Amino acid sequence: MAKKIILVLTLIIYITGFLFSFPYIYDNLFGPEKFDSIRNFFEYGIMFCSFLVFNALLFKNKYTSVIAVLLILLLGLNFLISVSCFFVYHSGFNVGMAISILESNVNEALSMSYMFILPSILFIVFTGMVLYSVNYLRKNVVTFNIKFGIIALLWLLMPLTFHLKHKYISNKGGGKMIKSVYYHFSDFSTALRIQEDINLIKKNVPVFNIKKIQPGIENVILIIGESERKQNMSLYGYNKKTTPYTDLQANNMLIFDNAVSPAGITNLSVPLILSSIDPDEFRYNYSKLSYNIINLANQSSYNTFWISTQASAKGITAIASMAKNKKWVNGYDEAIIPELKNVIRQKNDKFIVFHIMGSHPNPCNRLPANWNSADLDCYDSSIKYTDFVMKDIFSTLKNTNSVVIYASDHGLKMKDNKLLHVDSKESTQVPFFVWYGDKVPEIYRTPGHNTQLTQTTYIYPLIMKYMGLEEPQHYKNEKNRYLNLNMVGSDYDKLEE
Repeated sequence: MAKKIILVLTLIIYITGFLFSFPYIYDNLFGPEKFDSIRNFFEYGIMFCSFLVFNALLFKNKYTSVIAVLLILLLGLNFLISVSCFFVYHSGFNVGMAISILESNVNEALSMSYMFILPSILFIVFTGMVLYSVNYLRKNVVTFNIKFGIIALLWLLMPLTFHLKHKYISNKGGGKMIKSVYYHFSDFSTALRIQEDINLIKKNVPVFNIKKIQPGIENVILIIGESERKQNMSLYGYNKKTTPYTDLQANNMLIFDNAVSPAGITNLSVPLILSSIDPDEFRYNYSKLSYNIINLANQSSYNTFWISTQASAKGITAIASMAKNKKWVNGYDEAIIPELKNVIRQKNDKFIVFHIMGSHPNPCNRLPANWNSADLDCYDSSIKYTDFVMKDIFSTLKNTNSVVIYASDHGLKMKDNKLLHVDSKESTQVPFFVWYGDKVPEIYRTPGHNTQLTQTTYIYPLIMKYMGLEEPQHYKNEKNRYLNLNMVGSDYDKLEE
């Protein structure tokens, strides 16, 4: 009896993991689409049971049992993704997250590993229960006959049936079907196709219609922050002194009081900021990312630099690779200061992008060992450390013809004392300001506060202005379109708070 209970519990845990990634199915259970939800429970339950029978048959042979173990481990990994999203990010899984996983690196994964202790334990428990259930079925239930042969193939035949129905009969949702025992496979396959499209960016170098209307600023510098909430910056009214050095420069800056990011994760927001692609095109027209600010600067007689303390990520790196000078530096964010000092010695017009670690999770790891956090927690301390780096940047560039544009790639939402990457207005609210060196011509100086809602995609035409180029009459920031984690464009006003 106990063994049968474990078998049932394993099915329940699998369905629960599925609901973690697709919570709308549970929500619809109490609405007008409840029969669709019930159908989904049955479909995924049948596929999972078929999967167990299939592997029980494979376990009857010592050679095919190796295949069974691999299939079960993959299912466990699928479950790990679900519980990780639920417990760490409080959201379901989606294509945007799949891209983040594919673009992550060992250092980034290790820095965030502490967040996945509970999901890892659940992964071990679930995988163990699946192995136990398969072994129980092998010994006590499953035999080689037509009935179990048909049952064992259902988990393969049902996805094929769903696909054919989806393609040739009806397509209610308009997207790709997700119905498979490995329910995250669809998101990863979509993410892989997008990454293939990214390679088109490097192959397609456009010719810009550039009109130079006046001499540009000698050093145009863009600093892309990471996961920095303006709500935690004293520059924007936070009650803790997290940006003391930047605060002192407020009268020498153009500060955007209501800046918002175009997406909620780095791998979506940064390409949108640096290129002219629209959020509604992002999923289907990646080659348009070649129309980016690096290529434009190259064709505007600016020497281009990309200097990063963040490890490479394919989408962003595709744009970065177009810079004439590229460097990924190790160490904390202050490591960019010597690089900056070396670059500005050159006697030519320069466009420099610094992509820093900022407050990237885990923020405790973004601080040098000797950093004095006073009474601040790790997140606020990481913001104060970024401000410390900004102090050195301002000092280095004070007596130069330089402009510094700073904006965070995205913000974070505070929920239950946790900072989350989710689609919400709160997590789009970011710092965005422009600082002027002493030798910047008056024609380019517009200090003060801009109180209008301004999407950070405005950085693109702003950089054109500082390079002395004619700006476009209209640009995509006017639309305030937002790219959500499912990689679907929507109106910013429709985001939840």
